[in-house]
Amino acid sequence: MTPSSNQLTRHSNDFDSQFSAKANEALACTSPEFEDSSNDSDFQLAHRCSQLQKDVEVLASHMESQERTRDLERETSEKEMCALHQENAALTRELTGLRIEGDALRKRNMRLATQLAEDERQAKAAKEAHEELMLALTRQQQQHETLQAVIASGARDCAEMRKTLDRAQMNCRRLEEELSAAHTQILYLQNERNSLKSALEATTSGTASYEARQMRLQDEIIVSLRADLVQMEFELKTLSVDKASLADQVDKLHRRVASTDRSSDYEVVPLENNSTLDVLTTRKGQKKRTTTRPVKAARDGSHRRGSDLFSNMMELPNTIREPEAASATIWLSPSAPSSYFASASTSHQNDQDSNQSRSFRERIAPPRLASFVARTVQTARKHLATPLQTTVSSSHH
Repeated sequence: MTPSSNQLTRHSNDFDSQFSAKANEALACTSPEFEDSSNDSDFQLAHRCSQLQKDVEVLASHMESQERTRDLERETSEKEMCALHQENAALTRELTGLRIEGDALRKRNMRLATQLAEDERQAKAAKEAHEELMLALTRQQQQHETLQAVIASGARDCAEMRKTLDRAQMNCRRLEEELSAAHTQILYLQNERNSLKSALEATTSGTASYEARQMRLQDEIIVSLRADLVQMEFELKTLSVDKASLADQVDKLHRRVASTDRSSDYEVVPLENNSTLDVLTTRKGQKKRTTTRPVKAARDGSHRRGSDLFSNMMELPNTIREPEAASATIWLSPSAPSSYFASASTSHQNDQDSNQSRSFRERIAPPRLASFVARTVQTARKHLATPLQTTVSSSHH
């Protein structure tokens, strides 16, 4: 490796300084002061001279070596200079290229500056547009939030409406079931109404015919009662005559009893216009007199109109011949109502109270028609109540 120029310059400066120092020592030795002491130090001087010669030789060799090194260093420096010149030329060329490139870069920088300004203007416009877009986006977000709130409220309203619709559908189903049950019930009631109407028509026709028959029977009863009334008037007259004769007999018996108490030998004669012969004749006439008594008609004969005026007359007791029959109950034929001529006063009063609360048709109607109508109404109520209970239970289930 060759030493550099700086190192060579430093070595040369050191050598010059050493040489000047030794020259100064030699001059000091040749001075007058040194001559004074030369006698004493000749040997030292000779030794010193030889030493100086050696030093000169060393210095000469050293200088030669330094020259050689300087030549070498010069050659190397020249080579380095050539290399540096070449490098400088290359660097100059490179600098020229760099200047050209710098000019191009400056032009490009100018273009980039203009483009940057344009980009800044565009960025500013884009920023303004971005701000406008952000404002529009904010408004859109607010509108979106408002729409979301509206959608949420709409969803809640829709859920409530759906619940309301479900409840309405359930109510509609229940109403449809009730409507079908009511329709079925109406059909059943219509059938029952038709059946009851037909039964009512049949019952009405039967009742009309039965009432016609009953009216005929009642006409016959009225005729028979009128005949009974005539007979009773005749019997009343007979009974009044019997009552007068019985009163006379009782008076006579009282007198006889009184006379018997006094004396049993003679007979007491009443002081009246009638004589004893008339009294005896009256007794004989009473014994021979017969009482007209109606004969009780048979049950089948009551249905024949005008067969006998005295066919339905009631049987009266014979109070003359049969005193014990006076307390007997007076009875009518089976076709007559039980409210006429009741035996006991209490039952007669109760019958009068019940007859006052009823109409004439109900009083004269036999009990069998009323019981038949009551049974028909009860059966109809049972038939009407049963499907209603079944329908209600099925609708509840």
